[in-house]
Amino acid sequence: MKRSTSLLTALFLLLVSTTAWSQQLNKRITNQDVIDMGSLGLSDDIIIAKIRGSSAGGTLQFDTSVDGLKGLKVAKVSDDVIKVMINPAPPAAQVVVAATPISNDPNLPPPEVGVYWKNSNAFILVEGQAISQTKVGGKAGSMFTYGMRNEHWDAFLNGPQSKNVINDRMPVFYLYVPDGASSSDFVLISLEKKGDRREFQIGSFGGITGGKAGVKRDKEVAFTAEHAGIRTYKIKLNAAMKPGEYAFFMGTGQSSTMAGGSTGGARSGGAAAGRVYDFRIPD
Repeated sequence: MKRSTSLLTALFLLLVSTTAWSQQLNKRITNQDVIDMGSLGLSDDIIIAKIRGSSAGGTLQFDTSVDGLKGLKVAKVSDDVIKVMINPAPPAAQVVVAATPISNDPNLPPPEVGVYWKNSNAFILVEGQAISQTKVGGKAGSMFTYGMRNEHWDAFLNGPQSKNVINDRMPVFYLYVPDGASSSDFVLISLEKKGDRREFQIGSFGGITGGKAGVKRDKEVAFTAEHAGIRTYKIKLNAAMKPGEYAFFMGTGQSSTMAGGSTGGARSGGAAAGRVYDFRIPD
């Protein structure tokens, strides 16, 4: 009796497995299925998604022999679909390579454009701002000298002092510069406090010498720059800094027309656009 039961069980399992196998064969996607999907007006993207979605279950049964390919082309199956029938594996993810390599050295500042103060082992961002406010200075001197003295073009920052405080008389700075720039595009300058703002000269016009572009030499703070990494420079000061208001200035090279001097035909010059990274050395 036990042997008879075991035999019936085995036959039942064989029947179930055979039925499942038959159903699986019936569900397999063939060349004709692809042709039929195309004739229904389904797009290549949908057909390809169906092929790739079925490939994991092993339900593909394509004939990609020469004769099979001929039949597919006669049925006007696109080359994109045929390529996926031959190899249903999805393409490897595209690797995007940056135009300029990025350094992830923990001893260097983050790879984001800006000025950083190294405070012990931490890199403190010195927040910057674009120059948006300028004015003409030296009008009185030019008037009293009948135009012999230059007038000057000044950029100014609102507020009597910077919110970026650096408690170090010999701070070490790092520059992470824009692509294509270098440390030579930056100057470190002392700012002149005037009431509720801080300003610096970015050019002059008129007078005997005509127009000149750039900051005043006597306002520049000397430093040396050492290339420390990709687009990164280490800035070392030549001498201790006195308490006061300072800024790194990077001009964009866009020249403004500073006409309107007290004498007719005065030449003009100066960089009226750029970015400043201001900070304060407290007493």
